[in-house]
Amino acid sequence: MKIVIILVVLLAMIGGGGFAAWTFFPDMVKPMLGIYPEGEEPPKPPPATGVVNIDPLIMPIFEDGTVRRFLVLELSFEVYQPNGSLIVQSQLPRLQNAFLTYILSLQANGLNDKLTDLRFLKDRLMRVTTDVVGPGVVHDILLKNVFERPVS
Repeated sequence: MKIVIILVVLLAMIGGGGFAAWTFFPDMVKPMLGIYPEGEEPPKPPPATGVVNIDPLIMPIFEDGTVRRFLVLELSFEVYQPNGSLIVQSQLPRLQNAFLTYILSLQANGLNDKLTDLRFLKDRLMRVTTDVVGPGVVHDILLKNVFERPVS
């Protein structure tokens, strides 16, 4: 009997919350349910994307003119379909060279600590990627694994 009372109270609370949301926030609730005002069309679905996996990039990190450790980047590109993967695959040597050049320039400017800041690194690598392959090809860079490996 207690369970029935608890269920009735919970259903009443859920119903009251739904009614309040429908009454006070109709502009937020109705599009969630697929109801749009007359003359307004639903938003277009995002364009189709695909993932291009590449081999890990291994880049040296210099300290005092010698290589002390390596930065290993495992990443993938989320590209727009249908030709984004072809463009990235054809430009892959240029992308790898641009990444290496950019990371070495960060080191030359004394920004070795920025190499472990993933948000900064992802944003900068995305800018480099857009410069190399052009806008509208790569949607996002997926950083799967970033770590430093000591020289052995």
